[in-house]
Amino acid sequence: MKEFLIIISLVCFLGYTSYSQHNTKFCSDKGYQGYIFDTSYLVLKSILNQERKIELSCNDLVMAEQLLKKNLKSLNEKKINQGKGCPNINKKLCKYYRQYFGFKNKNGESIIWINLFWNKSLIKQAQTEIISVHDGCSYYWNIEVNLSKGILSNLNINGKG
Repeated sequence: MKEFLIIISLVCFLGYTSYSQHNTKFCSDKGYQGYIFDTSYLVLKSILNQERKIELSCNDLVMAEQLLKKNLKSLNEKKINQGKGCPNINKKLCKYYRQYFGFKNKNGESIIWINLFWNKSLIKQAQTEIISVHDGCSYYWNIEVNLSKGILSNLNINGKG
């Protein structure tokens, strides 16, 4: 048990120091704005068949955002955790702030994980850490965009709490 606590403490300490040492880049265009996180950020997220993290550019986001705008409605058919005071994500897409993380899978495909949130007061925090909220319905959600195949997957919308 003592060894376990030491390992957990070390992981937390190392994770904390990496947060303060990474770089983010702000990107915006018509209908979106957000931060790209570099590969040094310790993100506790992985994609299917992940090989490694990759650096993203603002140009990568243009394509990802076009795919998101074009294809989100069909992926969001069931409108889970939307309505009754929670926004319809495909109708209010431009209202969300974003965080972008790049990955490469074992097939060589480039995947962008986009974390989206509504709350403007979290923008400063979003420059340095992943915005992670339990519940909050469709005010908080994330999705994967496969740039190589031009598809969206793994839509996750927070629950109503």
